[in-house]
Amino acid sequence: MKKTLSLVMILAILIGLFGGSAANAAQDEVRVDFSNHTGIPLLKRQNVFSPSHTFVGNYASEFITQGHLLADLRSESQRVDLFMGNGGVGSALGTGTPNNLNFNYMSVDLTFKQFYKNGVLPYVVYFATPSGLFDAKAPSAMWKHPPVSMEGWQEVCKTIAAHYVEKGWPIAAHEIWNEPDWGTTFYDGTWEEYLEIYKFGALGVRSGNPYATVGGMSLATFTDYMINGNVDQFLTYVKENDLPLDFISYHCYVPTNYKPYTVNANNSLAKYGDTFNTTGLHLNEFHISLVSSTTSTEKAVPQMMDAISYFVETPTITSVNWACFRSTAVEESIEFINSRTGKRYAAYHVLDLYNEMPIDRVYLNPGKTLRGFASIEGGEAAVMLYNRNFKAQDFALKLENLPYATCDIKVYAIDQNHSNFGLTKTGSDELSVIYEAAAVNPNEWVYEGSVPRNGLVYVDIRETGADTAEEAVTALVNDQVVNGGVARVLRKEYYFENRNTTAFSEFDLGSFTAWVGMGSARNGLSKGTVIMDNLPEKLVLRPALTREIRDVGAVYVTAEYLNEDGTVLETRSYLSGNAGALDEQADWQILPLGRELVLETPADFSGALRLTYGMADAGKDVTLKMPVDKE
Repeated sequence: MKKTLSLVMILAILIGLFGGSAANAAQDEVRVDFSNHTGIPLLKRQNVFSPSHTFVGNYASEFITQGHLLADLRSESQRVDLFMGNGGVGSALGTGTPNNLNFNYMSVDLTFKQFYKNGVLPYVVYFATPSGLFDAKAPSAMWKHPPVSMEGWQEVCKTIAAHYVEKGWPIAAHEIWNEPDWGTTFYDGTWEEYLEIYKFGALGVRSGNPYATVGGMSLATFTDYMINGNVDQFLTYVKENDLPLDFISYHCYVPTNYKPYTVNANNSLAKYGDTFNTTGLHLNEFHISLVSSTTSTEKAVPQMMDAISYFVETPTITSVNWACFRSTAVEESIEFINSRTGKRYAAYHVLDLYNEMPIDRVYLNPGKTLRGFASIEGGEAAVMLYNRNFKAQDFALKLENLPYATCDIKVYAIDQNHSNFGLTKTGSDELSVIYEAAAVNPNEWVYEGSVPRNGLVYVDIRETGADTAEEAVTALVNDQVVNGGVARVLRKEYYFENRNTTAFSEFDLGSFTAWVGMGSARNGLSKGTVIMDNLPEKLVLRPALTREIRDVGAVYVTAEYLNEDGTVLETRSYLSGNAGALDEQADWQILPLGRELVLETPADFSGALRLTYGMADAGKDVTLKMPVDKE
């Protein structure tokens, strides 16, 4: 008689193949060594994007009530397109005629003020053609056609940039246009005309704000435009015309594309030698899918965490703007919160937890199956574990060398049954706590748990009784912007001597801390710069290394006080190690590693401080961490 498989047998085989509660793998041993500071720090470059029209009409009033969710997310920037000439938040900018341009900032200022009040800097896209520069002969909608006057376009960009300098409101980045390559959706001119739009726009922005971070291309199809030569044409044009280019930008909503786009972007810049070694990459519209059943549920977890892991290990990407913090009905499949109700989806919680983690990364052995991060800062530590396999994974977590006598611990979960409002769009959207304990001895504590398929577990560890309150990334104090509770950051600069290594630098606005490291490079120069004003009388720097530098290496800090016209009033230079590793000639003072360095602001000084921090030939995995505070 012919034998057939019963339904029960088929189900049993499927469970064995694809997982289920009955088929969990053996328990993984997860170990964290909090004394071993290693790897690329967990730099907070995970920001957000919201389209222009989410800040007009009814959406504007709803944003006011939902702004605290932006504060909780602790992103440094929110990208928004002005959408001049087509009903966006900047529709009242650049009205009139080319010779008589008018500017009404009420809508933009009110929107940006909500940004600052809720801890985030605006990242502004100068797009589209304002009504005062419409070309009546345009073949389609005039807002997507190149401005009829490039001199008028330059004036529009200059006037907007200067307005925010006058208000004392810093802008995270100034981007020229949006997706000029995406068919005729947002642009119907030629690529050569876009080059002019970039030229006159970038020059306008810089003339209105000499410290502005300026960039462009904003490509939806980066690889296509690299293959057809348009990327090279843009970079050659920028070089030949000596234009500012702090970043090149690109977009991706396909999970298989963001890595090749990034590789191609780095290769494109590297072809020009030293010309673009201060140009970063901005992936400033990004999500892992365009399908709401993925982006709003626990299915987003493994792909989001894989992407964040890649971004951490790719320091040339200096900003990622996830789409979308909020959206209109058109983009509702990729929103982090429901723009009408303010309810948070699973993707929001993933980004929230990552941005909540301390930056100082420590050694994590996640076992054979799980992946994740661990980090510590003062009285706060954290472990994040996620599962990208088909079946649940049991684990036992052990903490080693945690410098707390006792600690309070909470464990949060994102999975099919936790922190997952998007599954049914009913019930609570709160982040789910699945375990809680107070005053435990970390040397004796072991947590045994399980991470389901598409799941994430976040272990929040606080030293008992410690003050772990954090300053807002950005705050408004008497209508003036303050970052990290210390000063106002006008500009951050990066340096990429070799894009094939993971050498990095960053200045984190929330913790007000400078980071620079050699990453995978043994030799070479790694450095970063921050320019700030509204300085206190004294700045206190606390430079410290994760490990000793090589005998031939050097670590340094340079403080330049700039007058209002940009000239240097005074320079102070500090060095630890071998000065021969640096090409720079300076009157070096000793850099007190592990101790305080106090910088007194010159008397009656009202300019800016340019603080440069770097290392040369220091050896692999050497990192300088330098908190900056006011006395």
